[in-house]
Amino acid sequence: MSHIRDAVLATIIYYDAFEYPLTFVEIFNLLINPVRVARNVEIINEIKPTDILSVLEQLETSGHIEQRHGMYFLHGREGLQTLRIGRNKIADRKWMIATKRSHWLASAPFVEAFFASGSMSLYNTDDRSDFDIFIISKAGRLYTSRVFLSLIAFLFGSLRRKGDRIAPNKFCFNHYISDNSLEITHQSIFAGQTYASLKPVFVGEKLFYDFYSANSWINRYLFNFRPQFEYQNIKVKPRMLSLKKIIEFILSGKVGDWLENIFKNLQQKRIKANPMTYESGGRIIFNNHELEFHPRSFEATVIAKYNETTKKLGLLLPDEEKDSGLNH
Repeated sequence: MSHIRDAVLATIIYYDAFEYPLTFVEIFNLLINPVRVARNVEIINEIKPTDILSVLEQLETSGHIEQRHGMYFLHGREGLQTLRIGRNKIADRKWMIATKRSHWLASAPFVEAFFASGSMSLYNTDDRSDFDIFIISKAGRLYTSRVFLSLIAFLFGSLRRKGDRIAPNKFCFNHYISDNSLEITHQSIFAGQTYASLKPVFVGEKLFYDFYSANSWINRYLFNFRPQFEYQNIKVKPRMLSLKKIIEFILSGKVGDWLENIFKNLQQKRIKANPMTYESGGRIIFNNHELEFHPRSFEATVIAKYNETTKKLGLLLPDEEKDSGLNH
């Protein structure tokens, strides 16, 4: 049971970096794989909810963690449960705003799916938070889909611009992948937790499971993660859906290839000319299958704090966690 104890404590430690106490269900679903936090762990086939409950009681008794209103957090961090309740209420309001605007985004040609990411996916927002969006685009139309998506958000005054330091309730389209290249190749405990926590906004069931099948590596970091498809209420209006299909048909052949190439060259030229592309502590990707815009990622900070706190609380990790390949 010691390996389960270490995994539970490590999971609570990880989310402490986000000032985010966890419920029992969240601890179970987001449980860090014991092989990452304990040495000489034998093959584990199953960790039951009762195992987690037993370990939580032990950790409370030993004074490592505390519990208030069904939320678990590190000893001395009791203010986090009040903070979470407040942030959850803000997130509820923000989700109402995002949902109302999302059917317009779903009408963007060559956008196959999009998910809420970051603080929105955890319901851990404050008043200044924007809407981080992860997009799956039609293969061969990655750059075209970005143009259409950005244009729609811009027309509705909902696009986060390059110069915006704070952009509450604006859409930040910071990661695109193609539907024929679904695997996330930059992997880490941070990436695993991020993609496990994505909230589907517009996606079909098959594509949803194809994405997670291509990213089964997540279970190397999260032991109990099992993707569960949730039907969304986002419906594209019939006229907008018809227009989307017409545009996709017109741009499906050589004309579309020509336009995609123009958009790609223009966008890549701007990306290469931007000094932020080369800053340390982040990552910018721009190729035919992926566009990622995280010039100043929070990942390194989270992982450094996680490694430091696990050591402070006596967890002997087999290896310190590393980032997913940020610029250094």
